[in-house]
Amino acid sequence: MTMGFCETLLIAFGVSIDAAAVSASGSLCPGKYSKRHCAFNAALFFGGFQFFMPLAGFYAASFLTGFADKFDNIIAFILLTMVGGKMIWESCRKEDDKNSCPMGEFFSPVHLIIPAVATSLDALAIGAGLAFADKPIWFPSAAMGIVTAAVSATCVMLGKKLAERKSNMADKLAVTGGVVIILIGVKIVLQHFELIPLF
Repeated sequence: MTMGFCETLLIAFGVSIDAAAVSASGSLCPGKYSKRHCAFNAALFFGGFQFFMPLAGFYAASFLTGFADKFDNIIAFILLTMVGGKMIWESCRKEDDKNSCPMGEFFSPVHLIIPAVATSLDALAIGAGLAFADKPIWFPSAAMGIVTAAVSATCVMLGKKLAERKSNMADKLAVTGGVVIILIGVKIVLQHFELIPLF
């Protein structure tokens, strides 16, 4: 059972929001790298992890699908709902702004590993959800990686303009992305119970 092109892109944009916000914030940190160098590193790390983490989640969950054949689509719904709900909850939390600049160059490979892993954990769960829903993984995984890479690089290049507005813009985008991911989970479970046709 395949996923539609629009569905896949919506998921890809949804999971890219965190990486976009981190990239915009990081572009304000002082450093020795040029803006293009920073954009390249952001695209490589954030996009790379968003590509590989869904694959890891998918193939890890694939080992369990045989034990959960009766509940696989429900598990997919739960995972996608958890990811979408987490995105909405985090966007609604009120936190004091903190300086996100590490000691050293923000976009150096050493400093990018932790935020790249942290911002791709949702993609890991989505990959597992797609396995339980019996959906293909390679196109969604590639879409998540490419979209996140492009969005992250763009946020670095635009830098200050986006960072000044990111609290409002990123929160709205995160809520929208979270709602979309939850609705895709709802669609999967409705199809499982044959309440809506497969499409």
